[in-house]
Order: sequence, then C-alpha cells, then structure tokens
Amino acid sequence: MDALRPETLRLLKSVLEETWDTLRPDERARTSKAVVAQRIIMAILAGEHDEARLRIEAVSGAVTSAL
Repeated sequence: MDALRPETLRLLKSVLEETWDTLRPDERARTSKAVVAQRIIMAILAGEHDEARLRIEAVSGAVTSAL
C-alpha cells in the first residue's frame, strides 16, 4: 500500500509538523494534532502528494470549526 511507504510517512510527518507549527494558539485550541494528521492522511490516500496542497487540506475545516 502506497500510504505505508517510508517516503509517504516522511511526507506525512513533515507536512504535519510544518502545518502545526504555523497554526496560531487560537487555531490550535479549536482542533487537535490528531485531526490535522487525519486530514493529511485522507488527502494522501486520495492521491495528493503536493506539500502545499496537503497543508491547505490539513487546516481547511479543521481550524475553522469548533470542537
């Protein structure tokens, strides 16, 4: 499965850390790192591998709605 390849896992980790680090405290308060990771995983499984698009997908909806 492509999602389990080492390079895909490195991409996931990199995008997750970069995305989380760019969130403001109030955005972090409205989501969790697990939710952001889940959104990245879903995008990767859908075939997305562009880091910029993955970061956008990771936060769209996740930080705009309350938990």
